[in-house]
Amino acid sequence: MPALTLDRLLASIGFGSRKEARALVRMGFVELDGKVLEDPFMEFKERPECITVNGEEVTTQEKLYVMLHKPVDVECSHNPRDHESVYSLLPDRFTAMGIQSVGRLDADSEGLLLLSNQGDFIHRVESPKKGLFKYYRVGLARPFTAEQEAELLKGVMLKDERRPVLAREIRVEGDTVVIAIGEGLYHQVRRMFAAVGNHVVTLKREAIGPVALDETLGKGGWRFLTDSEVASLM
Repeated sequence: MPALTLDRLLASIGFGSRKEARALVRMGFVELDGKVLEDPFMEFKERPECITVNGEEVTTQEKLYVMLHKPVDVECSHNPRDHESVYSLLPDRFTAMGIQSVGRLDADSEGLLLLSNQGDFIHRVESPKKGLFKYYRVGLARPFTAEQEAELLKGVMLKDERRPVLAREIRVEGDTVVIAIGEGLYHQVRRMFAAVGNHVVTLKREAIGPVALDETLGKGGWRFLTDSEVASLM
């Protein structure tokens, strides 16, 4: 394995090519422990936890596991059509590191969005076979009835689907309904409520499996997942 040099380190965390990383160092933009680093080929025996680039302290982890509080009117796409991209809420270097959303939330929905650059993690969380339920808090246009609840728990047919889809859990909490689903079909929750004669007005994803949205994150805010959160999802 090649030695971990400063230019390799910077390139691995999204600061351009190794050539571009060397230019950052030579311009005096890189510091470690308060000291400006001048040699782009300096070697590290151990990977430092943090490094400062252009005045910003950044972690040096290559594997990204991120929780984001997605607002409405933001698209989960690198090439959005009608709204800003969810990736614009994250550091530019994350895109350079290959970060992708784990599933999607449509532009009219908000709440918990996970993102990563690790394919095995993305597949594990997205796969309905792995048993990670997704929990949504729903505001409805009309009163939610016991009959509608029974239909959703039994399963409803959606257009273009081969088999019924069903709610795994339902809780009525005040004026909202919390529903858990096992899949991640296109507009699934909205289509399920429409199938039983209701209409979704607001939709917020609150949890995926054991990981709940950190409510200290304002809309558009993000943080890294903890090691225990990653482990619980895997």
